[in-house]
Amino acid sequence: MAELEAITDIQADPKKSSVLPRQYGRRFPLVAGKPLSLGRDEGRMDFAIPEDDQISRYQAILTWDSAKERLTVQTRPATPPNHPNPPANQTLLFDTKQNKLVEVPGGRCVIAPGESFWIGQTRFTLHSDGEAEPDCPVDATIAPRQEEKTRAQLEEIPFANPAAALRAMEQLPSTIRSVTTEQGLFRQMLKVVMDAMPRADAAGIVRIPSDAAPNDMKLALLESNVRPTAFAGQNGFAPSRRLAHRAIVERRRSCLHCWSPDTMGNSATEMTLADTHVHGVTPWAVCTPFQDGSKYALYVAGRASGQWNMLDKAAQDKIVTDLTQYQKIAELLVGLIETTLRMARLSRQNAIIRRAWPQGIWKHLDDPDRLEILLKPAEKEITTLFCDLRNYSLFASQHATQLLQAQREVSVALNTMSSAITDREGVVAGFRGDAVLGFWGWPDPHVRQVEMAARAALAIQGRLTDWSQAGRCGLGLTHGVAVAGRLGAHDLAVVDLYGPVVNLAFRLEAMTKAFEVPIIVSEEVADRIALADPDGRELRTRQLGFVRAKGFPEPLWAFELYSAQSATLSDWLRQDWTHAVDLFTKGEWAEAYEMFSQQFPDDPPARCLMRVMDSTNRTPPSAPKWDGSFVPPPPDGS
Repeated sequence: MAELEAITDIQADPKKSSVLPRQYGRRFPLVAGKPLSLGRDEGRMDFAIPEDDQISRYQAILTWDSAKERLTVQTRPATPPNHPNPPANQTLLFDTKQNKLVEVPGGRCVIAPGESFWIGQTRFTLHSDGEAEPDCPVDATIAPRQEEKTRAQLEEIPFANPAAALRAMEQLPSTIRSVTTEQGLFRQMLKVVMDAMPRADAAGIVRIPSDAAPNDMKLALLESNVRPTAFAGQNGFAPSRRLAHRAIVERRRSCLHCWSPDTMGNSATEMTLADTHVHGVTPWAVCTPFQDGSKYALYVAGRASGQWNMLDKAAQDKIVTDLTQYQKIAELLVGLIETTLRMARLSRQNAIIRRAWPQGIWKHLDDPDRLEILLKPAEKEITTLFCDLRNYSLFASQHATQLLQAQREVSVALNTMSSAITDREGVVAGFRGDAVLGFWGWPDPHVRQVEMAARAALAIQGRLTDWSQAGRCGLGLTHGVAVAGRLGAHDLAVVDLYGPVVNLAFRLEAMTKAFEVPIIVSEEVADRIALADPDGRELRTRQLGFVRAKGFPEPLWAFELYSAQSATLSDWLRQDWTHAVDLFTKGEWAEAYEMFSQQFPDDPPARCLMRVMDSTNRTPPSAPKWDGSFVPPPPDGS
């Protein structure tokens, strides 16, 4: 994966005594085609450089084109003039002709792999996928002293200077609370490392890439914190690949290496540590791997006084003993990083998992005992809403060449349905293909649950006007006893319903096609709506007939639900409609047909009832066969 490397060199500033001169490094993975924000604001930016106050909180937009291997950098407009001490807010490139950095025209530039741009005190370099990391100078020499310690072994070693370690650890609570990202945690922890280990020149978080072969010495430096002049005369801080692979892959424990200037058995090898050893110091490093299988490690490097091969054994042992204390601190901090990352990942997992649970039980997710009781299947008085998008298979076939676009359209409709339910304290049991099942009355009953379900149904109808007017959307509402809770197989259990009241909601929704109305409700729902809104100021229903539903032995009354603000039946005709339906049910079809055809000629439910009468030449079946019940026939041609 292509990455953007950021190296920030903070210089000493007499006006800012609290700002320590330091070099900070980090790597950012690039995502093809996705605009990525760059700035100082760690909480909001995709790529954050919080140490560089010459970078705006929101500095630029970066776009990576993987096909062309080019990174486009677009600087945002300058900060307002009234902004106190505005940052430079400039993107610079090195001009080889002028031999200096110059501002890019229009704040826009395009970078190829290996090229760099500068903003403030930070140099950004683009690295392509598979590009080799810089070599570490010590890997060309011998490490005559190598110490390895497990976490348990380091725990048994007492602190030689516990006060110093405790002073560093005092920062941890605020550090852990303040971070919101993995990158932020690494950055803050490295500051703690550098405070706790004053002899360390540099600290970093390293990782062996997941695609690295067993014998491949790949190593990525994700985040670094380097003291000034620590690596003068060299190409910056580069961790030892040999040490990192030994600690992370081979030994899986904290490893300490002390290096001498002796080469790896080849006299022709360039003495890359010559400048260091002239000053009589011994390079050392501690690499402590994470124990969570991530192939991450904390890497700390420094220099001890005296050249290793010139020291006697006592002096060498003293260096190792002192550095073992650093191993102990590193292991402690790695354990804290692991725990913090684990908790952060659990929080993100819970946030994702929470979305899979109904909103009604979100407040119980932190109380597993209460949650277990709630999820146990039990009989509840439930109000059920079922909404279906019809002809989905045909819709998908018609858009076979643009399936993703078609899915997005259906997804918007499903989201509309589910949000209308959850916004009114309902539970979404799940999606049945292109349909949604919602219900009220679980985990706790609600005195207004039928009213809330009715309002949700009308809200769905209003938001999906195009679907409902085209006859591609219908809703059924029922109320009654059902088993609610965690239902399903042992390996896939979800919050769901079981019972005839659920099946009836499906049947009533199917009848909306025959009656050509958006919403049909059961008699229990209609009765409760009448109690909730007796004057019909917002919610209204009207009888459609004594219908027979598939799978139900007894006929039942079906009602249309509609809003008073968009009434499908005029107020002055409501009594006439009720009388006409009553005549139809009693078998007085001549008079009923005349009323439907003269007073309700364009009313879809009237046309449905007239189709019933036309099917038997407007003569009801003779008693005792005729009990007023019927199966609603669909419109002609449906």
